[in-house]
Amino acid sequence: MTYQPFHDLGRTYDIVERGFKPKRYPCGGLGHTAIDATLELREALLPRLADITGITASITRYAAQRIGSKYPASIENAKFSMPYVAAYTLVHGAPMLAAFTEESIHDARVRDAARLVSVAIDPEFGDIFEESPSRIIVTFRDGSKTEKLRYYASGTPQFPLTPAQIEAKFTDCAAQAVDKDTAGRIFAAMQTLGQAPSFDALWTLLRRG
Repeated sequence: MTYQPFHDLGRTYDIVERGFKPKRYPCGGLGHTAIDATLELREALLPRLADITGITASITRYAAQRIGSKYPASIENAKFSMPYVAAYTLVHGAPMLAAFTEESIHDARVRDAARLVSVAIDPEFGDIFEESPSRIIVTFRDGSKTEKLRYYASGTPQFPLTPAQIEAKFTDCAAQAVDKDTAGRIFAAMQTLGQAPSFDALWTLLRRG
């Protein structure tokens, strides 16, 4: 039978049936669950930073083959370095575009925190391929430990981005091209795009950018 690539055009929609996974962070997706887990631990860890002796990112075998275990030498390397993204998250919070600059990768506090981070293959989900769960294990000077497991990353159907996270992502990206006020108005216009009688107002804002 001859394959008909357009036989279901206008009747079935992959984005509806399969969904999509917007990336909250502008870096390698296999490290996003580790970032999420670190963020969840961050508030409790900050007062005890001086007492931390080790941070283990326990991940799948597939992820470990593709995520760097060393501190990055360049901005591009930083996007795929587990010690860097985990350390930056711990020190500064969610790694958005500002995390991937020369200034940020030379941040002494981030470098110091990254020295504590190691990568391991988790025995529970080491051979998982389709998803990329991470377990962050933090060890303290007194021998005690705390950990956080994130099986699904922010942006997946299981952990969809909140409206505030979507707006923050848009604003962070738009700031590379337009001022904050214009970015806010573009975002607001896009929220009602389906009800707008025309695109004239949006085109005007985009041309200003």
